[in-house]
This record gives sequence, C-alpha cells and structure tokens, in this order.
Amino acid sequence: MAFGDGQALRDTYRRAEAGGYAFMANNIAEQNILMGLLDAYCEGRSDLLVQVSAGAARFAGGGDKEAGLRSLAGMVHALSAGRPITVYLNLDHFTVGEMNLIGTAISERLVSSIMIDASLESFDENVRISRSVVEQAKGSGILIEAELGKIKGVEDEISSDDAFYTDPDEAVEFVRATGADLLAISIGTEHGVSKGKDIELRIDLAAEIRDRLREAGLEVPLVLHGSSGVLPDQIRDAVRQGIRKLNKDTHYQYVYGRAAAEYYMERAAEIIPPSDVEDDVVNLFPGRGWSPNKKVFDPRVVGRAIQDEIKVIALALLEQAGSGGHAIQG
Repeated sequence: MAFGDGQALRDTYRRAEAGGYAFMANNIAEQNILMGLLDAYCEGRSDLLVQVSAGAARFAGGGDKEAGLRSLAGMVHALSAGRPITVYLNLDHFTVGEMNLIGTAISERLVSSIMIDASLESFDENVRISRSVVEQAKGSGILIEAELGKIKGVEDEISSDDAFYTDPDEAVEFVRATGADLLAISIGTEHGVSKGKDIELRIDLAAEIRDRLREAGLEVPLVLHGSSGVLPDQIRDAVRQGIRKLNKDTHYQYVYGRAAAEYYMERAAEIIPPSDVEDDVVNLFPGRGWSPNKKVFDPRVVGRAIQDEIKVIALALLEQAGSGGHAIQG
C-alpha cells in the first residue's frame, strides 16, 4: 500500500471500532522517528498514523511553516510508498493562527486528517472555529478532529495551566454543531512529561461520552491527547471504553534524545580530542597525532541507532493499543 487519504482513514477507524482496538498517533519532526516507526509498524502489521504539529513544521522549514509542512508531508508520502501497510498523516493541534496552513493542506491534499484546536476558547467560539474548518474541508475527503475540554501542560505551541474534563452533554452538542469527524476529549491526561507522578484518569468519563454520542446517533471516534505519561493498563482500559486514537509525542522525543545521548557518551573519546590535543575543529586536526573516527561521528550511524530504539518502543506501544496484525494489507 502507501499513503492513505481521509476516506481510507475513516474506514480504518470503523475497523478499529468493530475490532475494539485503537491507533497510536505518532508525532514526527524529521526522518529518524519516521523510519523507526515504519520499520516497527511493518513488522507489527499495523497501519500507521503519523502527526505533524505546527512547531514541527516550523522546525522542518527552518522557520517557514508552509515549507516545513510540504517537506514533512512529502517525506511521509515518499517513504510510505511500497510498504505493506497504509500510512496516514494528521495535522496535530493546529489553531486558528494556522488557518493558512490548514488551507494549504486541504487544497493540496497533503494530509489524511486535521486536528483543529480551539479548546482554549469559549464553547461557542470553539464551535464556530471548528465548524469553519469542517466546512473548509468538505469535498476534500480529509477528516477533521476537534477538541472539547482543556488538557493541562504544554504541547508544542499550546499551553494550559489547568485541566477541564469534557462534559458528556456538551460533547453531543459540540459534535452535532461542528460536524467533526473525531473528538478529542479531556479525562485527566497531561501534555509533556508527567514528572514522575502517576496520572489519574477518568476512564468512566470516556465510556459515558462514548455512550451519549452513540445514543445520539453520532459514531465519532474518541481521541486521547497527552498519553505519553499514561501506563499500559490505563491505555488498554481507555481503548476498551471507546478511545480509538492516542497521541504520542513526548515519549518518542525522550527515546530519541536518550538513544543519541547513550551513543555519544559511549563513543566520546573517538569524537572529542583528548586534553593534550589542540581543539582544531576548523582544520579537522591535521598533524595533531589524533583524529576523530568518521565511522563513529557520521550522523547516519547515530541515526540508525535512534531508528532502532524508536522501533523497539513503537512495537511495544502498538501492542498496547491493539492495532498489531490489523493492517488492511495484512
């Protein structure tokens, strides 16, 4: 298979609902995490959902979000070609300030889905903004995810000092008013690192929101943001209660940083000159009696180490979500 559009993604969510499993939605900002994810999901025979935030687009574009978005989307499209799984791309936590990027993503069909985040606004303003994106995407086949309730912490360019649980009655009203295809809810997760404390989740609230939506005839997959600090049993419980998409960003950032740190710490003597050798980086140490080891400092080598560690963690996480073995092509 290859890259999947929004209609294929809608069918994938329906299959997940029928099968009682979910998908990890995995954020990327460059190639190494994506390559590790692709290797893991091909081995695990799970379709793959990757995400790009506005901050990731800015990073990839050297400050130009639109260039970065096109670059990352092009990479996802190209590297998914010929894989035995379907790969989907979601825009994560895009706000009213990125409406021009949302327009580009829709008009150029760069993505499978878009998450519009107006959760910090009033209920009515959240409805207005979210509905406007749903209207803009009509006819494109791109799915729209909206968020109701505030999740504590910092995620890329979104910050909230407080958490507010999603109200089940408001959830029904919100989905009806916006026409959103997916609903991100707040049940106690936090963006970022949980600083060593256990996260207490209102799993019962997820089940109540799911049931209220079903009673209203609204078959809308539920999304859990801030899941990097959530324990495996909590993830499985959330999936059993109707969560079909769980976002992972901070977790992969840590795995990336740790893999790079361990690699370089173990090989520092082959990269950094000893104290009795003049530090002549400009000329690359000619005639110093010491030289760095190219087989060690070549960035492709540490890149492969990072990809290997991402693969290990991604395989464990897709097992928690239950998507392994369910690839459409499998």
